[in-house]
Amino acid sequence: MKALNLKVEYLTNPIGIDIARPRLSWVCQGGKLQSAYQIVAKYSNGDLAWDSGKVESSKMHLVSWEGSTLKSRDIIAWQVALWDEAGICETSEEACFELGLINSGDWVADWIAGNYDVDKKKRYPVDCFKKTVAVKDKPVKKARAYMSACGIYEGYINNVKMGDFFMAPGITDYRKRVQYQTVDITDMVRPGENEISFMLADGWYRGSVGAWAMKNYYGSETKLIGQIEITYEDDTCDVICTDDSFMWTNDGPIRFADNKDG
Repeated sequence: MKALNLKVEYLTNPIGIDIARPRLSWVCQGGKLQSAYQIVAKYSNGDLAWDSGKVESSKMHLVSWEGSTLKSRDIIAWQVALWDEAGICETSEEACFELGLINSGDWVADWIAGNYDVDKKKRYPVDCFKKTVAVKDKPVKKARAYMSACGIYEGYINNVKMGDFFMAPGITDYRKRVQYQTVDITDMVRPGENEISFMLADGWYRGSVGAWAMKNYYGSETKLIGQIEITYEDDTCDVICTDDSFMWTNDGPIRFADNKDG
């Protein structure tokens, strides 16, 4: 019996989860009954994060993490060994997950917005932000982009989109929470100059929402935040943050973008 389809909080190999004690799930192949399981999880440096030991149980859905308390940016590789009804054991392939920025102090970037006086009666073009940054000429271990917006956004490195999601950060009640996305950009950064850019539209925050197409429902000024962390093989790290050094224009290629009005 072998564990397949290993998931963390219903996600396959997720990057950027913000649950320090996540729940693990799997399904099995072969055998008739799972009689026991053992979860072994390790940090990216090989240190042990959790060894559940052999647990006499058929449970395979939402098994709570009981290892060491995880921290922001931790990368965990984990496997599951299963015993079937005959006591035969087989170990799964390795899966992984990565913690995002789970503490407010992890965010050092600033929210940025367009440089104009907001008039609730007007509709505005898409905001465009851009900055050129220098990346050191040495091996990169990993690079991550943490991004969000009050509005909807797309982020780019050297004119290549970061991530494969659309209409991020998605619909939410901005009065209670703002969701953020984490993207692995290790293969996107290059030594020397890199251009970081964002486009920001009204989305559900300021654009038309609901049956009556109400505008400015959550706010009248869109804004975004982005934090790019580049970790080199020597464990030094460069952090590129949105701040007032980003150039801005609303004279970009997209003159109007609304979820309802087109």
